[in-house]
Amino acid sequence: MSKHPSVEVIDRMTKAIFENDRTTLGEVFADDLTFHLRGPLPEPGDYEGVDGFLGAIGRIFERTGGDVKIERLCCLADGAWATEWEHAALGRNGATLEAENAFVYRFEGGRIAEMWMVCTAPAEASAFWD
Repeated sequence: MSKHPSVEVIDRMTKAIFENDRTTLGEVFADDLTFHLRGPLPEPGDYEGVDGFLGAIGRIFERTGGDVKIERLCCLADGAWATEWEHAALGRNGATLEAENAFVYRFEGGRIAEMWMVCTAPAEASAFWD
C-alpha cells in the first residue's frame, strides 16, 4: 500500500527541517503558509511564511544545540487535511525534555497552507528553555 500524497509531503518537510533544506521547504509550503505553535516551547505564537516557520523551529534547534530526536507515532491524511503524532526527546544543558507533539496540516494544491504544532509537555516544562 502506498502512502497518501499528503503524508509524502509531510515526510519531505520533516527531512528538509533536519537537513536545513530551505529549497524543499519552499516547495512543500504554500507561499502564504501560517504556522501556529502552541505549548511550553520557545516563543509560541503564529508565524507567517517559510521565514516565520524557520525562525520558530530554529529557536528550538538553537537552544538544544540540535539535540532533537523524534519518533513518528502516526500520520494520517484525507482530502485537504492531515494529522501527525510524534514523540520528541530534546536535550539541553544535560537535561532531557520528552513530549508528545500533535500536528494538524491543511493542504492547498498539494502544499501545506496551514500547520498547527501543539507540544503536550506539562506547563512546567517551560523551565527547560530558561
